[in-house]
Amino acid sequence: MTHVENQPYCVVFSVKKNNENHETIESRELSTARNISLIYGQQKLTRLMRIIITLFALTTLILFSCQKEGDFANGNGGGGTSAGTRLVKMVQKTSSDSLVSEFSYNSSGKIIAFKLSGISSGQPVDLRISYVRNSSGIIQKQILKSSELTATGIDSIVTVVIYDVANNRYKGGVSSVTFIGLPIRDSFVFTYDAAGKLAYEIDYTDIGVGYKPVWKKEYGYGGSNLATEKYYSFDGVSSFDLEETSSYEYDSKINPLQFASEAAVLNMNPFYSTNNITKETYVDATDPTNNFVSTETYVYNSSNRPSSSTNVTGADSYTTTYYYQ
Repeated sequence: MTHVENQPYCVVFSVKKNNENHETIESRELSTARNISLIYGQQKLTRLMRIIITLFALTTLILFSCQKEGDFANGNGGGGTSAGTRLVKMVQKTSSDSLVSEFSYNSSGKIIAFKLSGISSGQPVDLRISYVRNSSGIIQKQILKSSELTATGIDSIVTVVIYDVANNRYKGGVSSVTFIGLPIRDSFVFTYDAAGKLAYEIDYTDIGVGYKPVWKKEYGYGGSNLATEKYYSFDGVSSFDLEETSSYEYDSKINPLQFASEAAVLNMNPFYSTNNITKETYVDATDPTNNFVSTETYVYNSSNRPSSSTNVTGADSYTTTYYYQ
């Protein structure tokens, strides 16, 4: 366990509807969050997703309490446009669903927006993230919008990003939103190693009783690639307990989404690594029955970037087509 000095008790929402006529948060309210993870090629949730989870958990808690009281088109050759090297779109398909992931860039080639749309598990998906940059190209804000948020009466979640000019790297950020009259604030802090690589990040949440640690993520490296991610949850007293570990293997080709200097803010996986993930080995420290191995097989274009890929995780599989300009 990782020790945290002098941290008071942490309030954590973990709510599910047990009535057979109601879906659980895990099966419905987390769908958009997991869609982002799926497109980004990872299972863990980003800090913005966790804010969504908190909001839906609160919604579920309130609705359930009241009820108790009241009683993602393939392109040429299986790949998209290959004349350019800038990835602008990914189309992901399963046997029944289709999701489209779109990336927008400024004139300097930096990401300024991400959009996810389509159908997942038979449900419509509509999610957008905008990145506001200053004249030097530094990310100052992230603005998250989604149909799920709109349904709860929230227009957007804005994250103010903090940048360390002296060390030329991001320090963290703060998000805030008011939901049914309750102010919710989320803060994340980055810590770097001696080589200047992101060693870990800790997320804190304030639901009106002060900031409390919620989770921690540690990063390990293999050359210019992200080798491991370890996710810990706060035990509510003084320590972090290991929940899950993902280990990655890579090809030798070019990752079209590599933005290493901004990966801490954009999300380390897949924005940090030079190459493309070919295998993920996931280990759940609390429940081994959740362990899995996921493989990704690529077809490459003439620029040594993915043109298409097939992911296989157990009995599940999906294909992704990549479009460039």
